[in-house]
Amino acid sequence: MVCRLSRPYRATIDLDTVNRRRANEPAMLEVLLASGAQASGPAGALVPTGAGLVQVDVLEVTDAELDSLPDDPGDRLHVLAHAWAAASSSPVTLRTDALENLTVDIAEPGPLIAMKLQSVANRPGPKEATDLLDIVSLTLDTATGPASRSALATANPTLRRDALLHASLWFEDRIDRTLRLVRSIPEGRDTHLDDLRLVGELLRSPLEP
Repeated sequence: MVCRLSRPYRATIDLDTVNRRRANEPAMLEVLLASGAQASGPAGALVPTGAGLVQVDVLEVTDAELDSLPDDPGDRLHVLAHAWAAASSSPVTLRTDALENLTVDIAEPGPLIAMKLQSVANRPGPKEATDLLDIVSLTLDTATGPASRSALATANPTLRRDALLHASLWFEDRIDRTLRLVRSIPEGRDTHLDDLRLVGELLRSPLEP
C-alpha cells in the first residue's frame, strides 16, 4: 500500500497478496508451501528471499465466492474488494539498494481503501490502527486521494453500499475510537478529529448512491 502514496509514512515488514483463484487452480498458499516456504499464521508463509525470510499472507477469492456472495456485509465486501483489487492492479517498479529493481502488479488506491475498510474489523489492536491510518493516508494523499475517489464512484454498486457502511462505522459512528487507535501509533500522533471527519466526508461522497 505505502508504495502508492506520494509520501510513504511507514515501512512494512510483510507482504499481502490476493490469490484470485479460478476453478481447478491450486491455492497459492499450497504452491508456496510446496516450493519450500514455511507455514506462518492461518493463511501465510515465510518465503526465503535475497533479503531474508519474508512473511507472505495470501488473501484468496474464488469463483464460488463470487458466484454466491455472502449475506454478511463484511464478508461480502471482503470478496468484492479483493476481487476488484486483483482485476484492476497495475505494474509498479519497486527500487531498493539491497535488491535489483522489481516490477510487480499492485492494487490501485480505490480497491486498497475498500479492502482496508473491511479488514479493520478483523485485525488485532496495532494492525487495526495501521489499517485505519492507511485509509486516512490514502484518502488525504494528493495523488491517491483523487484517484481513489474516482475509482470508488464507479465501483460495483453492492461494493459501494458495503464500503459506505464500513466507512460510516469507522469515520462517523465510532470516530472517537478511531482517533484513539490512530493516535496510539507514532505515525498517527498528529492526526486530529477534523482529519477523520474530512476522511468520512470524502469517502461518503463517491460511495453514496
